[in-house]
Amino acid sequence: MGFWDANEKTFINAGVSVLVLVAAYLIFRGLKHGIDRFSRKRNLAKEDPGAETRFRMIERLSVVVLFFVAVGLVFWIMDISALKRVAVGMFASAGFVGIALGFAAQTTMANLVSGIIIAFAQPVRLGDNVEVDGDYGAVESIGLFYTNIRTWDNRRLVLPNKLLSDRAIRNYTLVDPRMPALVLLRVDYGSDVETVRSLLLEEAKAHPLFLGDPEPSVQVIASDEMGVSIRLMAWARNQADAWTLAVEVRERVLSKLADMAIPVGVRWTRIVPEAKSS
Repeated sequence: MGFWDANEKTFINAGVSVLVLVAAYLIFRGLKHGIDRFSRKRNLAKEDPGAETRFRMIERLSVVVLFFVAVGLVFWIMDISALKRVAVGMFASAGFVGIALGFAAQTTMANLVSGIIIAFAQPVRLGDNVEVDGDYGAVESIGLFYTNIRTWDNRRLVLPNKLLSDRAIRNYTLVDPRMPALVLLRVDYGSDVETVRSLLLEEAKAHPLFLGDPEPSVQVIASDEMGVSIRLMAWARNQADAWTLAVEVRERVLSKLADMAIPVGVRWTRIVPEAKSS
């Protein structure tokens, strides 16, 4: 009996195993290519961040599932008793393995489950502007275990998905990204409040980032022994525009009031804690 005749079954099994691995790889590449093409065609990253987030999570999960199935099939096909027992254990006891892994790596599994929940429940989506524990930035990626947020100062905040799902998140993009720009001025008693009101409205409406809906408002919101507090609320398209609108309107109004010899004290009002336009 020749070498081929003696090992024919092993060679055939090895060839089939290679085909299984190649098929798993091609399935993944086809799925990834389809998702990438669909995302580019529909411009999901900008038009529908929620769908983009779901598709990217499906892509990542498919790697795990295909790898698990392909390796299990290869172990079974090779028809080696030790590998076959492993394959039987992988498929027949997948539930028990999952429970064991859950106890052995509770944090890792919690991050994985939280990542899936975030991707489909979507308290945050790719590209959303969010604030978590005082840190403000844009969601850059949502992985199986970690979420990356690019902060306003171009740093990367890496959060475990479980931590993100357990914390209160302020989302400035979800549902309606519009934000009010707030300018708070303190004027002395006896100052012409109507002049200050007119200047604030005039400068806000003339600014290119100003939105006319909702209508802007100027109100006297407080008074004490130091004077009267006047607040402008004018709306912008998003948080970054609101910040720029507030800063530039404040600067222009202060300059004009100084020319008119109207004394003003300024109380700085932050749009978002520690946030600046990027």
